[in-house]
Amino acid sequence: MIREFEDGDAEATADLLAEHTPWFETARGLRHRIAALPARAHRATWIAEDAGQVVGYCEAEFQWVTEREDVGQVYAVVAPSHRRRGLGSLLFDRAVEHVVAHGAREIRSWSFANSDVFLERRAFGRTREERLSTVDPRTVDTSALDRLPEGVGVRSLRELWPQLLAVHAVYVDAARDMPVDHRESNIDYDEWLRETIEDPDLTRDGSSVVLVDGAPAALSFLKVDERHAVAEHELTGTARAFRRRGLARLAKLAVLRWAAANGITRVSTGNDATNVGMLAINDELGFRPFAVETEWVKRLG
Repeated sequence: MIREFEDGDAEATADLLAEHTPWFETARGLRHRIAALPARAHRATWIAEDAGQVVGYCEAEFQWVTEREDVGQVYAVVAPSHRRRGLGSLLFDRAVEHVVAHGAREIRSWSFANSDVFLERRAFGRTREERLSTVDPRTVDTSALDRLPEGVGVRSLRELWPQLLAVHAVYVDAARDMPVDHRESNIDYDEWLRETIEDPDLTRDGSSVVLVDGAPAALSFLKVDERHAVAEHELTGTARAFRRRGLARLAKLAVLRWAAANGITRVSTGNDATNVGMLAINDELGFRPFAVETEWVKRLG
């Protein structure tokens, strides 16, 4: 049976996603994301259920952080035990119908190696790839934090709470320059507070902000699943005026030092395959690839 997602499905759905995709997922984070998106995202979520068990999941929404209003995105996953029964198609088609009904002229989705053919058969074309990688933070040399350049400091997001407007400006600068097909430049401050800062997975103590002469210049945000001792970089980046100084590396080092000291054994991150600079930083810090995520697009009319 396919039905709309309900709050009580969050734990089973998060377990399904965590087990059968490379993505970081928690029940509290899933609940938050569904509740926190602005109305223009037109978010909709469904599950497939068999004998009371969640065996499939699907989501549909619009890319609300871009300047375009007609780019929908959909994703579906089915437990291996229930594949090849048409559940994936039923879920995916429902999500596509939803975004088209709300005006989508372009539809985007994602796959990993074993699901490429699903999107190829539906006339989607490859558009970009993202490398997913992980590191055990306990193995990373963070000694550079003990000899910071003059005028440079590193603080936690919690310590920077009185300067959230300035932190938001750094976040927007970093996000708008990420290698994506549609620039993520429509990040309103109040919406950012609700969707990003209030995310219960986001650690305020473990997320870091680098200051230059007291001004926020770079950041690295971290989402944490304490139950499984894992974490994920939400975003790492530097304001345009402060680039080419190694500040993003310092922000990541601060996050990894905190993670190692707080029982985290795996930190994951995702980077566009063309983002040579950030890939080089991750390689140098010991991140190792474990999956490739392919983004697909289908344009209508």
